[in-house]
Amino acid sequence: MDYILVVFASSTTAGRVKALLKKQYNIEANIEQTPSELSLSGCSYSLKTNEKYADLIWKIVSQSGLSSKGIYRLKDYHKIK
Repeated sequence: MDYILVVFASSTTAGRVKALLKKQYNIEANIEQTPSELSLSGCSYSLKTNEKYADLIWKIVSQSGLSSKGIYRLKDYHKIK
């Protein structure tokens, strides 16, 4: 199974998206501190979940008026959104 990291500026935003995923779609995600290898400015938090949910999560973030620093593949930190 391939995983993604959906990067947010705060743990609050990551938590809001995690709750939406669970409540509306029964999708599990874990909140983690973003790895330093991603070299994003400042402290950030990520949701780790299955890569097959990337498009859905991006849609949820966009429609909710929230912002994300991007979606990255966990295995190589390649930005996919």
